Amino acid sequence: MAQPNSAAAASYSLDRDELLRIRSLKLLTSARDYVFFALQIDYPGKLTPAIDVVAFCDRWELDEGDLYKALGELRKKGIVVSISSQLNLQLS
Repeated sequence: MAQPNSAAAASYSLDRDELLRIRSLKLLTSARDYVFFALQIDYPGKLTPAIDVVAFCDRWELDEGDLYKALGELRKKGIVVSISSQLNLQLS
């Protein structure tokens, strides 16, 4: 049986609702990874997004402390390059 071209046949879109569903199913348990994907959804292609922390945390059902901890972990991984006092991020 011939395999269909998987690149052309398969498509998966990760949006806010899907990411929240994945998190609720406990398929994604790392706050670091969750925040990374949330940033990719809210700020696609932006290397230096300015983030309203309260609004971001409300939208993604996060505690501010969890956000800052995840950003610190992303910084250690080299994904987030810098965090300014107004939460302007520089992503690599």
